[in-house]
Order: sequence, then structure tokens, then C-alpha cells
Amino acid sequence: MDLFIDTHLNDIVVILYQDGKIIKKEIVENEKEHSRVLMPIIKKIVDKKEINSIIVVNGPGSFTGVRLGVTVAKTLAYTLNIPIRTISSLECLALSTDESEKIVGFSDKNGYYIGIFDHTINLIGDYVYLNNKEFEEYSNKYHVITDIKFNYDKILAYTLTKDSLNPHEVNPIYVKKIAVEK
Repeated sequence: MDLFIDTHLNDIVVILYQDGKIIKKEIVENEKEHSRVLMPIIKKIVDKKEINSIIVVNGPGSFTGVRLGVTVAKTLAYTLNIPIRTISSLECLALSTDESEKIVGFSDKNGYYIGIFDHTINLIGDYVYLNNKEFEEYSNKYHVITDIKFNYDKILAYTLTKDSLNPHEVNPIYVKKIAVEK
């Protein structure tokens, strides 16, 4: 069985996946205390089942949310000696829409995370973060798809084709500059 963990924004998503099917899924919406809630959800979902690999959404998104999800996933992969794979939150969006070349994005309260992908989900350029004013100008020039629900079947199937990583090589993707960097 494969364990999927996503904490890149306010929602916590934990999925148990086996043989191309979602066995269990738990989504806690608008959770403000990821660190208090994530491990009990994982424990409930796994419920003494053997995990063969872990998939984690490694950002971009909330600094604390991304860091927590990645840290928990790395720790589990290392201690259980199982493969770990990553997928970005923007790759998840690109996989969940059928348009061929896609500019996808999602927002937090201050702006938007943006990624441009081709039809094979290859990233074109870099991920960017635009504040709300910059995004308004950008979206007047380019069609940004923002209202996308994750298609977990596609996301999990795609990610399982990726090479696994050494847990020590898994890192969060941070795009948004923090106040000290500005």
C-alpha cells in the first residue's frame, strides 16, 4: 500500500492507495493545527497496514504546512525503510486539468502560486509567487486555471511512475519570499 500526504495549504489530505485504487481517504478542511492533527490521521488511515511507499506533496504552499508534511513523510520513509516520492502542489493541479498547455495556480491570502506545464506535465520555467496585484495584471495577459479540484487517482498513478528518492534528498519547495528576504 502507498501512503499519500498533502499539507501544502490549510487542508490535510491523507490517502491509502493500493493496486490503482484509493482504499481510504481522510480530508480535514481548514485545519489550523496541522502538527496536532496529521499524525493521528495517518495512524487512523494506516491502521496497522503495511506501507510500501510514501508520496508527499512538497510544496509550494504554506511554509509550515509544507515543512510538516515533508518532515513526517521523510521520517516515516526513513524509519520504515521504504521508498518516498514527491510531487509539487502545482503538478497536482496540472494533472487534474485536461487542457494541453496549462498555466495553473492557487492562492493564499496574499497572492498566487503559479506554474506553467506542457501536455506531459513538464514544468516550463520556474514556479513563481505573485502578490494579488501582480496576479491581477498577469491574469489579464494569460489564462491561469485556478479553480481545480485535485484528481487523486491521476495524481497517485502519475507519482508512482516517478523514481523514488533517498529520504535525505527530499526537500520542500519554497517559492514565496518571507519578510526577512524581501
